[in-house]
Amino acid sequence: MDFKICLCLASVQAVLISTLSPTHEIFSHLASNRALLFLGLVGIQWGLLKVYRIFVYPAFFSPLRHIPGPKDNHFFLGQLVHLYRASTPIERYMDWSSTWPDSPFIRYPILANKEILLINTVEAHKQILQTKCYDFVKPKFLGRLLGEIVGTGLLFAEGHEHKRQRKMVLNVFSVPNMKKLLPVFREKADEMISFIERRLKENPTGNIEVQSIYTKATLDAIGVAALGIELENLRSEELKMDFLQCYFRMLAQPPLSALISFIHVNIPIRKFIPLEANWGFVRASGGVRSMLDGCIEDRIRELKSLDREKVGGTVSRDLLTYMIEEREAHNDELTIADIRGHLQNFLSAGHETTSGALTWASYVLATQPDIQEKLRDEVVQSLGTIGVPSYADIENLHYMKNFLNEVARVYSPAPATWREADKDVVICGQFLPKGTQLVLSPPVTNLSPRIWGADALEFKPERWDALAGDAVTPYGTETFGNGPRICIGKSYSLLAFKVMMVELIRHFRFSRGPELEALGDGPPPVQNPAVTWRPRGGMTVHLERIAWS
Repeated sequence: MDFKICLCLASVQAVLISTLSPTHEIFSHLASNRALLFLGLVGIQWGLLKVYRIFVYPAFFSPLRHIPGPKDNHFFLGQLVHLYRASTPIERYMDWSSTWPDSPFIRYPILANKEILLINTVEAHKQILQTKCYDFVKPKFLGRLLGEIVGTGLLFAEGHEHKRQRKMVLNVFSVPNMKKLLPVFREKADEMISFIERRLKENPTGNIEVQSIYTKATLDAIGVAALGIELENLRSEELKMDFLQCYFRMLAQPPLSALISFIHVNIPIRKFIPLEANWGFVRASGGVRSMLDGCIEDRIRELKSLDREKVGGTVSRDLLTYMIEEREAHNDELTIADIRGHLQNFLSAGHETTSGALTWASYVLATQPDIQEKLRDEVVQSLGTIGVPSYADIENLHYMKNFLNEVARVYSPAPATWREADKDVVICGQFLPKGTQLVLSPPVTNLSPRIWGADALEFKPERWDALAGDAVTPYGTETFGNGPRICIGKSYSLLAFKVMMVELIRHFRFSRGPELEALGDGPPPVQNPAVTWRPRGGMTVHLERIAWS
């Protein structure tokens, strides 16, 4: 349709240029300046095309125009203002999904009335994530949203390249390798407990902000697992490498910085904003890349100088060492930029997912004491109050598994991700032209009453013992995605959570602090806009040390 419009406008332009010659009375004052006339007509053509694309095409010609969606749209900004002003990153999505629960897609406009589709049903998710997975790619704008924080790597690889890179990295997350990481998780869990105990001595009220502590613990764990480096955030205030501050600056943005990031997703303005709220984010993003480049260079030199035959192979089996070995085995097919991208993916998403789950789990334990007691009873009866549980011991904690599944369902770490049709494709009977952009918001599925029942918004670990209908299928929850692009670090995050939660529930009793008391039954406020589901201002709970006899 756009081609036909352009052809029509070009024909009109050609006729006007040939008809309205320099001798025409309207343009006699232009003498022989045909160039000026041509530029003027080109400008008119461009303006008409923009009017057509912004106002005419979406309303009268788009193949998506019959898909249901909100009507309270700004004439030019669409839903952007509403999304920004919403109380949470998913508020509008959840409202639309409840209004049109049976529609595979919900259509809404953003800047310049660009059409976006919210994926809304289990079958639509299945076709996009599994059946026709490689007919969709990550939109370019997503690099402005996530690329600055989590890098490129596997997250942005597509098609054959995605299959190749995933196959190469997948072995790192095998069950045998996860078992090898168990001592790392135990060590960081012990350090976390000691850190909290020091805080309790400093703060007799027992009201502790836990999110920042969980971030330190999970970042320390992933520093060893991914980089083979002790970051020592829990051991000392003197940071060995300042990943902690960089990620805090990018993930817990102040309001003005968050607004700039929100606009930057739609209009690339980052490099033109001379404000500290912007440059602080830029420095943090650049700082992570710089530190990772240093780690890569150091490890390459270390491995080159190591006589592996004498030591019986490499000393470290962290992700960085593994990728450098793969690079050597395949004649540098894996570039330094590729390695950095994979490390950024794992470092950012890995620690934030686990710390977020621990944060929201603490909120549940503090506000639902019956769930806390059930969880503690299982841990103590199965593992005792002291001792080091094995991988099998942890995996056999049935209620813990249900509890974690429910945390991941109700408090999905990612409010949304995006895909774009790489070719014309039909999904659930709806034709999607190439370039159509779609939003996948895990809570739309995870909290759907059609899938999880009328109590979908309630936190009930017991529901996992009696799943039915679509809740039984993998597509009943989208926390980690599904299909070939399912989160590769899922097993890492789940195991790290369980190990740390075992120690937390053994050592501390959780209850409401003053902030949660003030909220009553209301939910904690969350950041919006935000890349992840984070409580605004952190999560403060009351902790009491348990003295076992």
